[in-house]
Amino acid sequence: MTLLLDIAPHISPVSPNTPGAELYERFQNEPDTLAIAVVDQAGAPVGLVERNAFLVLMAAQHGYALWSKRPASHMMKRDPVVADGDTTLAEFFGSVLAERPSELLHGFIVTRAGRYAGVGTALALLQASAAAASSHAETMSRLASEAGEALAAKGRFLAVMSHEIRTPLNGVLAVAEIVRRKSQQPDLAPFIDTILESGGALLRLLNDALDLSRAEAAGLGLDEAPLSAGRILEDVSGLWSAQAELKGLEIRAVYDGPADLWILADSVRLRQVLNNLVGNALKFTSQGGVDVRLAAVVEGDDVRLAGTVTDTGPGIPGDRLEAVFAPFQQTEEGMRHGGAGLGLAVCRQIVERMNGTISARPREGGAELAFEIPLRRLPAPEAEAGAPQAVEAGEAVHVLIVDDNATNRMVAQTLCEMFGCSSEAVDNGEDAVEAAASGRFDLVLMDIKMPGIDGIEATRRIRSGGGPASQAPILALTANADPSDAAFYRMCGMNGVVEKPIKPERLLAAMNAVLQVGGEGAEARAA
Repeated sequence: MTLLLDIAPHISPVSPNTPGAELYERFQNEPDTLAIAVVDQAGAPVGLVERNAFLVLMAAQHGYALWSKRPASHMMKRDPVVADGDTTLAEFFGSVLAERPSELLHGFIVTRAGRYAGVGTALALLQASAAAASSHAETMSRLASEAGEALAAKGRFLAVMSHEIRTPLNGVLAVAEIVRRKSQQPDLAPFIDTILESGGALLRLLNDALDLSRAEAAGLGLDEAPLSAGRILEDVSGLWSAQAELKGLEIRAVYDGPADLWILADSVRLRQVLNNLVGNALKFTSQGGVDVRLAAVVEGDDVRLAGTVTDTGPGIPGDRLEAVFAPFQQTEEGMRHGGAGLGLAVCRQIVERMNGTISARPREGGAELAFEIPLRRLPAPEAEAGAPQAVEAGEAVHVLIVDDNATNRMVAQTLCEMFGCSSEAVDNGEDAVEAAASGRFDLVLMDIKMPGIDGIEATRRIRSGGGPASQAPILALTANADPSDAAFYRMCGMNGVVEKPIKPERLLAAMNAVLQVGGEGAEARAA
């Protein structure tokens, strides 16, 4: 259990009478010091001098001459966030952070028995939270690999751990994204981006582990729907082009097949296979590029979809061509680049679930991975009439947020504020039913797993209440958002699902989608 004292170093404080020149010298000699506490004679904190704000004063015209002789009491922030050092990170996120999140950009003071003990920063909070979430994920993967002889038990374990890890990870990634958007300190941007990238990698690892468990237990489902074969590569190349450019590589994606070909397939799983293969190729390639080719061969009412991903990396040893698709198996080169060895194993499970085959082929100067999947051909759909414009979430939209986790409530409320919406929050299903019955909400964001009345039962009670209030759109915000889960939530009366960790653009798109469908009702309630 991490305490605030563990992440707040004891940086020597100053007195209220310390001249600005001395503070300036401190910041110049201590480049890693982001804030200095100001304490009285008894050691109690009375203010905080934040590095950037202070240096801006000094850098102004005649700034040094004006402020160098003035005492620290004239330049300090008089009401900084102050917290007891024995407070845990979870408690801090749930109380102080929820009340004054923007203040953390300036730092906060940690005390013990009322006396100054250290200075903490938003960056230290994010790093500690990310480390805690990473530790949870590593424990999950280790325990999952040890439970190979009990697939059903492992599946239940991973389902529970997925939810439990996604909850703090939602706080880490969402708060990092909010800080990135609100921060006015460019020097912190690389650190925040690192947290977002690391959290994203952690989330992909979590998803791979869960998918592998489902596949081994024959629980990996396919959600097939009409799909344009020619558009499969569009998202894939767009997703990886930026990363390829950062490494000085070229990614080339080519589709070979009829432009108007439609197939019956699970687009999410197909793109998951391609993304795993392309991401794997980019990881091992330091110069040259990656070629992605997707060929569709029509044979009557059937289609043979063949994909190849070729790179110019170190290649795969001949005796390891089959082993790379086994869980937790990597080449020596793979171990040097890191990772859990799950990506290719998940690809094999998905392809085989689609009655296809996947293999690694020997190649000079790189590696080539290829798959082939039999699919059904569909007639091209008729052109649809122009769809109505999406109803953008705006000031007229009042949102009810239901979640038993304080950090999740804070994140959802901050995002709603960023979208221009007003919001209210409750921490249990019973209060949610009562609040929704008032009819003052245009949209409900509902957590699923809550003690007492959970999100499913709360939704059922809202829907059975009658009147216009019972028709308000309800979006599930949950870590359990598999296709089967999403279908069940809709059966229970929900209008859509947004998976945790919450991505702002996905939440806004989902809000717009359900508000578009129920736009007239929302306008009536807003009026």
